[in-house]
Amino acid sequence: MTPLLRIEKVDKSFGGNHVLREVSLDVHAGQVQCVIGPSGSGKSTLLRCVNRLEVPDSGHIYLDGQPMGYRWKGDTLREMTSAQLAAQRRQMGMVFQGFHLFPHRRVIENVTEGPIVVNGVDRATAREQAMDLLSKVGLAEKADAFPESLSGGQQQRVAIARSLAMRPKLMLFDEPTSALDPELVGDVLAVMRDLADEGMTMIVVTHEMGFARDVADHVVFMDGGAIVEAGTPEQIFGAPRHERTRSFLARVL
Repeated sequence: MTPLLRIEKVDKSFGGNHVLREVSLDVHAGQVQCVIGPSGSGKSTLLRCVNRLEVPDSGHIYLDGQPMGYRWKGDTLREMTSAQLAAQRRQMGMVFQGFHLFPHRRVIENVTEGPIVVNGVDRATAREQAMDLLSKVGLAEKADAFPESLSGGQQQRVAIARSLAMRPKLMLFDEPTSALDPELVGDVLAVMRDLADEGMTMIVVTHEMGFARDVADHVVFMDGGAIVEAGTPEQIFGAPRHERTRSFLARVL
């Protein structure tokens, strides 16, 4: 089967800091892939390269068989225009560590803004769909609230609803619980578990090892900008083959 997302030998440096080293990874439709590893191992940079917030120095990324950031003209790959890249990016949703909600807009407006302005959905339909999504993340009663009145966990769940409103093929999560107080983490992870159960394709950079063990189809361990080891949760957490994986897990489990 052709993967929904294919990452081929992606390399990225910032000055003298070699952040990604020929990283290759396939993600199939409906899969949940969790990326774990120490801070500074390149996990977040990999996600940012996937949706072209960072441009790889070399290598290619394909979404549904189409190269990210490029289009074919005959037999030649040409860089996309900014409008073409924006359209391609809309096939992915991304949830960051921070919530990045519009503080001057109500929750419902944060969720409807993209569908109305970008996708041309009429206001009534966008509101109906947004209310469905807010119900999904357990926040329908907060539709008319402003973000500042919400807890961090609630704001992150609104951010997830906002991404889902664009009907992405793929969701990218960059340590979505790392900025939250411990008691708020569970609600966000519960929403992500529900998405996984519904068949959403997801790449999750996370320090939540229990979530990775229970929800992921595939776990990737990164260190030093490279994929050290990848496999099922049972293999990675139960019988890691690489000493670096074993030493990391011994510290975090």
